[in-house]
Amino acid sequence: MDRRRLAPLLLLGSAVFFGGLAIPWHGTASEAPAAAARSDAKPPAAEPDAARLALGDFELDEDSGRYVAPLGGGRAVLTLAPRLQARLSRVLADYRVPWGATVLLEPRTGRVLALAEYSQREPEASGLSFRAMAPAASIFKIVTTAALLQRGVEPEAEVCYHGGKHALSPRNLADDPRRDRRCLSLASALGHSANAVFAKLADRGLSPELLRSEAERFLWNVPIPFARPVEISQAVIPDDPFALAETAAGFGPVRLSALHGALVAAIVANGGLFVPPEIVDSVEGAPRPGSPTARRVVDERVAAALGAMMRTTVTEGTARRFFHDRQARAAFGDLPIAGKTGSLSEKDPFRDYSWFVGFAPADDPQVAVASVVVNERLWRVKAPYVAREALRAWFEGVRGRAH
Repeated sequence: MDRRRLAPLLLLGSAVFFGGLAIPWHGTASEAPAAAARSDAKPPAAEPDAARLALGDFELDEDSGRYVAPLGGGRAVLTLAPRLQARLSRVLADYRVPWGATVLLEPRTGRVLALAEYSQREPEASGLSFRAMAPAASIFKIVTTAALLQRGVEPEAEVCYHGGKHALSPRNLADDPRRDRRCLSLASALGHSANAVFAKLADRGLSPELLRSEAERFLWNVPIPFARPVEISQAVIPDDPFALAETAAGFGPVRLSALHGALVAAIVANGGLFVPPEIVDSVEGAPRPGSPTARRVVDERVAAALGAMMRTTVTEGTARRFFHDRQARAAFGDLPIAGKTGSLSEKDPFRDYSWFVGFAPADDPQVAVASVVVNERLWRVKAPYVAREALRAWFEGVRGRAH
C-alpha cells in the first residue's frame, strides 16, 4: 500500500496543522462527507460562561512542549498530549483516509488527550472531531441497550431471530419458528451487533418517548459543553413502529461526532456519570473559567451491565479480529477492553462509515476512545483498527512514564 506521512507542521491559509490538529476550528463547516451536509444539525447555543468559548488558536509551545491557546487576557495550557496526538494523526495519514478522526480522553476527569483528524480528500478540512459527520450506525445500540435494561430486560434474555444482517424488513420483527434458527442473549447480540434482535426487542418493549429520553441522556439532541463549539448530534426517533425498530437497531437518521462518541463510552466507563470534556489544564495571566459539573445520566447498575456486555464486542464479537491475531492471541494480553463497533454505507455518493467507541481497561477504566473513518469505494482502513492503535499508543505511553 502506498503510504505517506503527515508533515509535522503545515501552514494552510489561516489554519495550522500540527500533528494532524487543525487550528483554528472556527469558520464554515466542511462539505465532506456529502451525507453530513444533509444533516440538519445546528451549532449548540452559547454557554452562560462565555469565557469557556473564548479559547483562541492552538499552537505548540516549543519551550514547554505543551499545546497552548489564548484565553481572555491570558494563556491556557491545554490537556492535549503532543506525542500521542502526533502518533494518532499519523495512523490516519499513513492510510490516507478520505475522512477520519480519533478522540482519546480520561473518563474520570474528562481531560481530552488527543483530537486527531485527517482528510486525504480535503486536506483543508478541520474540526472533524467536533462534527457529527457520520451516521451513528450500531453505536446507537448502546442507547437502545440502556433503555432495554432500564425496562427490566436482562443481559441473559435470549431472542431467536432470522435475517437483518444488512437491512431489516417488517417480517424480521415477527416470530417465525421455521426461520428463527439462531438465538442470542442480549449481551451477545450487542457484541455481535445482531440487528434483528434489537429490532424485535425495541418493537416489543420501547416507545418513541422512551428511546428519545434515553438518547438525550446520552447527549443526543443537546449541546455538549466544551471550550470549542461542538455540532449537536441529531437523533430523529420516529413514531412509526417499524421505523422505530430500525432506528433502535442502528439504521435510523442518527448522527454522531467523534468527541461525542468518546463521551458515550466514558459515560459507561464512569458507571453512568457524565463528566464534561475538559481541554484547559491551567491558565496563565487570567482567571480559569468554571467547568460544568458531572451529573448522573444512567443508573449505575445499568452502566455496569452495559460495560460487561461491551466486552463481548472484543472477546467474541464484531471487533474480535481487530484485537486478536491469527493465533487468537489478544492484542493487549489479559488486559480487558470494552467497546462497540458501528458500520453503515450510503450509496449516493458512496460512503462507507465505520466506528469504534470503547474504554480500557474494562475493569478499571483509564481511557476512552472513539474512532470514525469514512471510506469511499477504494477501501483504506476500518475504525476498530485505528482505535486499537490509539489504545496501543496510549498504553505504551503510560508504560513509558511508569519507567
